[in-house]
Amino acid sequence: MGSSRHASAARAVIALGNPYRTDDGVGIALLRLLDLAGGVSRVARDDVELIEGVHGGFRLAEAMVGYGRVLVVDAAPWLPAGEVRRVPLGGLPARAGYPHGLGLRAALEALAAAGEEIPEVEVLAIGIPGDPAFGEGLSPEVKRALPRALAEVARWLTE
Repeated sequence: MGSSRHASAARAVIALGNPYRTDDGVGIALLRLLDLAGGVSRVARDDVELIEGVHGGFRLAEAMVGYGRVLVVDAAPWLPAGEVRRVPLGGLPARAGYPHGLGLRAALEALAAAGEEIPEVEVLAIGIPGDPAFGEGLSPEVKRALPRALAEVARWLTE
């Protein structure tokens, strides 16, 4: 496991979700917008890595080892559709009501107990309606949230 594998990047923005389940793919859509627009290079140095589609739980926690700060971007069916909320991982309930959040805190605690240095983790949650249908593209209300979500990522990158 060693924490030296990400030595070139002090921070990571990790997007979760399934782009083939409509609004569940909002995190991936946001990350792609950041990458296409050169958003990271405009607001940050070369110490940010963009990571797409990491699984939840222990695999996600392992992907975070070696970074100083991590922002996890994900769809949140527990928020009203279109709402954007940035919270520290510790501020989420243990079971936040969506699969990618399940077990992440416990997995990070297990890695810390094994001697790994754990990053500061925040979650950028973007509210989506209930159970997303299969298909591509975002609903209009979730798509309208993207500029606010991009602004939150930019704020996080400049802190």
